[in-house]
Amino acid sequence: MEGQMSDYREKTAHGDALLPVSYYHCHIPENFHNVSLHWHEETEIAYIAEGSANYMVNFERISVQEGDLILISPHVLHGVDERQGYRMVSLSLVFHLNFLGCLTPDSCSVKYLNPLMTGKCHFLPVIRPDDSGYTQVKSLFLEACRAFCEKEDTYELRTRAFLTELLSELYLHGYVVTTERGNYNRLHAEEKLKRILAYIQDHYSENLSIRELAEVCHFSETHVMNFFRKYTGATCVEYINRYRLSRAAAVLEETDLPVMEIALENGFRNVSYFNRMFRKQFGCTPVEYRKRQRSPARS
Repeated sequence: MEGQMSDYREKTAHGDALLPVSYYHCHIPENFHNVSLHWHEETEIAYIAEGSANYMVNFERISVQEGDLILISPHVLHGVDERQGYRMVSLSLVFHLNFLGCLTPDSCSVKYLNPLMTGKCHFLPVIRPDDSGYTQVKSLFLEACRAFCEKEDTYELRTRAFLTELLSELYLHGYVVTTERGNYNRLHAEEKLKRILAYIQDHYSENLSIRELAEVCHFSETHVMNFFRKYTGATCVEYINRYRLSRAAAVLEETDLPVMEIALENGFRNVSYFNRMFRKQFGCTPVEYRKRQRSPARS
C-alpha cells in the first residue's frame, strides 16, 4: 500500500467525500507496516497478485496465495502477517458503501447496502480460483481497479458500475451471509480487543506495560496476555514492537530525521535494539530501508 494506516480504526480518509475510493498496491514484506491489525468503515476487496501471506479477518486466520480474492466487510478487524520466507503483492480497493448509494432510500440500499454497513450481513472472507463466481468477481474487480487508476473520461461512473455489479455477483454466489448476533462472546472479545489496540495506538511511544493494557479492559495481567495472544497470534510485547516498527518505517520513508531520533520517538529507548528489531522485521537496516523505499525503480 502506498498510503499508511494511521490507526487501528483508521483516521486516514480513503478518497474524499465526493469520491470515497482508494486504490492500494501492497508489497509484503517491503511495506509490511501498512497492514497491521485495524478496522475502518469502508469495504475492502483485495486480489493476491503474487506470493502468499496470512490474513486475519474477524478473528479468523486465513492462509492466502496467488489468485485469491479477500473480502473485508465494514467495521471488521483485519490485518496481514507475512509468512516467514515468503512475499506477497496485492491490489486492493477500499471504498465506502455510500459511493454505491447506501444513503439513498431505495430498495438497493435497504436490501443490499445497509445490511452490510450495519453489520446485519457480512462477507465470507476469501474467494479462491475454484470457487463459484470467481472468474466474474475477479474480472469486475480488476476492471474497477483499471477504471479508477487510469482516470479516463467518466471513470467515476465506470468505477461505481463495476463495483455495483461486483457486489451483485457476491450476493448471487452466496458470499454475503447473515450475521449471527447470538454469539455474545465473540462480539464482547472484539470490543475488548479494539480497546486494547486503540490504547496501544495512543501510547506506543511511551514505556507501555502489561499492567496498563490489563487495566484498559479490567483484566488481570495474565488474562490480558492470554487473551491478546489468542486473538492476534502475537504476544503483547511482539505486537507493540511491530506497531512501533511500522510507525518508525513510515517516518523513515517520509522524512529525513536521523535514525536515532526516529527510534526514540517511536518507543525504542535503545538504538542498537531498534536496529536489530528493524532488520529482523524488514530484512534490512533502517538506512537501507529508507533508500529502498525512495528508489525510483520501486514499483
